[in-house]
Amino acid sequence: MARFAVVSDLHGNRENFLAIRERVAGRVDTVFLTGDYLDAKVSKKDLHLDVNWSLEEATDHDPSLWQTLSTCARVRGNQEERITTILRRRRLPVLLDALLAAPAEWATPVTRFVHGHRFTWSRQGEDLSHPLLDAPPDRPVLIHGHNHRRLLTTGIGRHGHDPLRVEPVTGRVYELPAEGACLVNAGAARDPEAHWVLYDEEARTVTFETARPTGAR
Repeated sequence: MARFAVVSDLHGNRENFLAIRERVAGRVDTVFLTGDYLDAKVSKKDLHLDVNWSLEEATDHDPSLWQTLSTCARVRGNQEERITTILRRRRLPVLLDALLAAPAEWATPVTRFVHGHRFTWSRQGEDLSHPLLDAPPDRPVLIHGHNHRRLLTTGIGRHGHDPLRVEPVTGRVYELPAEGACLVNAGAARDPEAHWVLYDEEARTVTFETARPTGAR
């Protein structure tokens, strides 16, 4: 069991990540990155496989950030997968290569961590709302990101009940119910508020937190 600081959708924002690291110091056992910790500078529509992109065209060359991220547990997101595709012909710096080689998911007996880009999503217009799962998760808690929206969903798979979706209040401690699986969407660490989640696996609680870089208003 462990206390996790879960960070998703950082998109290479070093200042936000340093602010989060300052907030979590001494409070958690593990900082976990649920994908899109790097930012692909080539969009999906501009990704042509016959172009020989340089590293600087693909993503920010930031060894200091890479070193900091490499100390965290992590799963890859769609940004890391796109960068891998863009730079498939190049020899990469060791730190960047290791960040791009993160697994697609990781699990404890209680919790599964994924990015979420492979889910089927419900939509509100052009925006992704929440995952539509074919079956309940194989763990009591599934933590993800991807759509940059904080959300807590409880009661998945509970017989006779529909899931309950809550847009969380910052700083409030949410106790995860014993029945039914729970989905925790950590939100986006790249946002001005630098969203992240404090997850206590043993106590089965989540707290949706924010951090602001030094000097930010």
